[in-house]
Amino acid sequence: MNIVLIMSGGIGNRFGAVIPKQYSLIVGRPVIDYVIDAIEDSRYTDKVVVAIDRQWIDYSDKLKSSGYDIVPNGESRLQSMKNGLSHIRKNYDCSKVVIVDSVAPFLTADIIDDYFEKLDQYDAVITAQKITGGLTDIYNTSLDREMFIVTQSPEGFRFPLLYNYFDVDFPFQETACMLPKECTRYYNYGFKNNLKLTYDFELKYAEYMMREFGRDKVNKSLAFFDKNLLYTSGIKENLLRNDTKRTNNWIDMIYASLPELIQRWEVTSFLPFQSSRFGLALSADSQKYGNVVLKFIPDFVERYERELECFKRLSTGYMVKLIDYVDEQNVLLLQRVSKAKYASYENNLRLMDFYKKVIDEAVVYDGSKPVKYIMDYYKELKDRLDSADTMPYMKEEITPELRNACRIYQDIFGESQKVIAHMDLHSQNLLDDGECMYGIDPYGVIAPIEFEFVRFIRNDMKEHIAFGYENRFDILLHSFSKLGDIRRIVYAFYIDMAFCTYNSTFEHEEEEDARIDLELIEIAKKWLKEKG
Repeated sequence: MNIVLIMSGGIGNRFGAVIPKQYSLIVGRPVIDYVIDAIEDSRYTDKVVVAIDRQWIDYSDKLKSSGYDIVPNGESRLQSMKNGLSHIRKNYDCSKVVIVDSVAPFLTADIIDDYFEKLDQYDAVITAQKITGGLTDIYNTSLDREMFIVTQSPEGFRFPLLYNYFDVDFPFQETACMLPKECTRYYNYGFKNNLKLTYDFELKYAEYMMREFGRDKVNKSLAFFDKNLLYTSGIKENLLRNDTKRTNNWIDMIYASLPELIQRWEVTSFLPFQSSRFGLALSADSQKYGNVVLKFIPDFVERYERELECFKRLSTGYMVKLIDYVDEQNVLLLQRVSKAKYASYENNLRLMDFYKKVIDEAVVYDGSKPVKYIMDYYKELKDRLDSADTMPYMKEEITPELRNACRIYQDIFGESQKVIAHMDLHSQNLLDDGECMYGIDPYGVIAPIEFEFVRFIRNDMKEHIAFGYENRFDILLHSFSKLGDIRRIVYAFYIDMAFCTYNSTFEHEEEEDARIDLELIEIAKKWLKEKG
């Protein structure tokens, strides 16, 4: 279980206000409300605990109605933290905890989720900043600033480790220093605008930044924000690195067009998703439509028309709702699934219900209503074989698999009924709100229905390496075999793994991902040889 612990027990002596700083207003809202916004949008948070003086709860309607676990604050921050950790240990089977401050209003859901993800690899994840000014101590000692950093919240920990080593009398400020030195730590230097309110004048800074970053609820202010907000980490890692000029021009277009879109859709606040690599997605609130997502897709990615056609043709029974779109900006307005997490095989009953709905509501393609942008899967597979020489590496290993995949497709699926398939229904394109699952980000192909399952199987195997790829493959096939012929599913898996392995050579500079894909191909070939 993943738990967020909100530290809200401080009284803010340095702040100089009558009420604690976390309940002071920024653009008409208590500071703590912005923190709660981020937590509510987090995909990976299962539970929230708040260390707080109960007398102040009524100052935030959002906190009062949240249903979060409330524990009493202590006389010190460490005592408040101890109260929260003890409550978690007593009531929940917690594996990861992220500790946040109620006075840090620029926290985002993406940061919380990133810390939970990184805790799969590290014992602690710590927000940190490099020291940019001169450095000395009160004795005027000459110090090398490169040897020091400033640490902040949020901080993430593997919960059992933190609990076992937590010392309420620890004499220093950095919680991670309580852990043994051999524990692994990840320092996040990327949260540059992490303002933690300490002094009263910082409220003015925060209000200015809220308006500039588009997080306030004043509609007229949303037309004015820092364009750099649109350069998410995903865009920097992929689009900007691979095509700097066109990406910058595209961001300029979005920046210029947003005021008109804000007015059209009555948007009152927005924040970008940091992880999107092939476009820009803004999580937004709309007075007209409620919780929405604005999804911008660059022309040079050549996917907007294809994705739009998918949303129009695929069943609304299992897809997020398309509300509106504007072709001039290549932007889709989609209904946002609130409080949703990425789908997981651990909820396999609901997952199988979802895929059964995909089968039952599949749009059969017979050519009577031709598609304009959705491609035939076999044609795209054959195009990859024909362009195999352009792969940047591993041509000798991948080309035979592509050739074999084309042959198998014709033999096994050549005469099969085809459907308009989403084709990318893996775990991170499936949102689970606890009751239903919804598909997002369709790729769109014409293919047999078995191809709708295979990318979930691929991603799940990669995400659960501890099971062993072969064991995980058998577990997944056991469930998916209830939806169709298991042999055809394995053939579809093999074919699509060849397809995806080709893609990996262009999407990743290192060979590791492609080599893992080849390993999964071998598992499918072994299964077909022994059981098929």
